[in-house]
Amino acid sequence: MDKQFLMEIMEINEKLTEAQSEAAMNEIESIVAVKQKECIDSARRAFEQDDFEKAKEILTKMRYLLNVEEKIKLKKIPL
Repeated sequence: MDKQFLMEIMEINEKLTEAQSEAAMNEIESIVAVKQKECIDSARRAFEQDDFEKAKEILTKMRYLLNVEEKIKLKKIPL
């Protein structure tokens, strides 16, 4: 796994933990959405080039981003 990507995910998770306002949550959600779009575009190109190893790596990154997205949704739901 790409160490830089894992560091980004850790930073996003930290920001999410510290987020106290709706605005902060929305900012994190926007960052994740941009990264998801980048992954989708990269995965599409990898599949078009029959580069299945690259596609697998990108889809693994997508799982991390989906996990963060789920945490955002759970944090937005008032208990």
